[in-house]
Amino acid sequence: MNNGMKLRFFFVFLLLLGLKAQLAAQESSLLWKVSGNGLSQDSYLFGTIHIICADQFVMDQRIQEAFDRSSQIILELDMDDPQLQAQMQQLSINPQMKNISQELSEEDAGVIDAFLMEKYGAGLQQLGILKPFVLSSMVLLKSLPCQQIESYENFFTTRAQEASKPLVGLETVAFQMGIFDQIPQKLQLDELAKMIKEKSAEEEFRKLMDAYLSEDIEALFEAMNEDGFMVEYRDLILDSRNKAWIPILEKEMSNKSVFAAVGGGHLGGENGVIALLREQGYTVTPIK
Repeated sequence: MNNGMKLRFFFVFLLLLGLKAQLAAQESSLLWKVSGNGLSQDSYLFGTIHIICADQFVMDQRIQEAFDRSSQIILELDMDDPQLQAQMQQLSINPQMKNISQELSEEDAGVIDAFLMEKYGAGLQQLGILKPFVLSSMVLLKSLPCQQIESYENFFTTRAQEASKPLVGLETVAFQMGIFDQIPQKLQLDELAKMIKEKSAEEEFRKLMDAYLSEDIEALFEAMNEDGFMVEYRDLILDSRNKAWIPILEKEMSNKSVFAAVGGGHLGGENGVIALLREQGYTVTPIK
């Protein structure tokens, strides 16, 4: 191949890279419109993050307008259910109130106990009856680089109540919290101790936030699946749930405009909600 031919191939290669980057940018958004496939009205899909610092809370005109156009709100859980908090509290405790300290090495028990005492004023003796994923959430909460936090789920629930819009949950709290009962407790405890020892929660949260604030759902999906038990249990935690949501979304969208807000990590990937809706014949387009 002569130099001229090599140069032309090089420029074509650069052009393809540029087109790929441009297409990726066009596909980057937290808010998506669902249309076509017989729908009489457009519906909307929004990716949330369950914990976010108040000063990074993304809520602009396009999101609020999509919410206002919709006649029904869909969240992962029916946050309007008056029994929700009581159910969550009940399901957060280990069976027979067993304390996890019995399952920990002396070193890991000391690390977790010291963290809980410092951050919450109570150690494993009191909080060890909570399931490992609950304690991991508590560790993450104290690892955030802020004092004030916001919740998209609470925000949309309040807005739905104010506008008298019905709210539907894709799952029950028993199902959602029961997911972690299918993951070996030892694996969860190892991850809990690792979060504290290596202070990995701060770095993992920073990666998630960088992807979220850039509205890059594929980067968000990849950041969620980099390590931890998500690698081995992705089907349980993400893929199988996404597939179960599609018929529910289809049913609700069939005769009305809905605004569905689910964790942003559920949108991307080959088994993400966007890809699955497209496979069903819907047009799913990002709203910038």
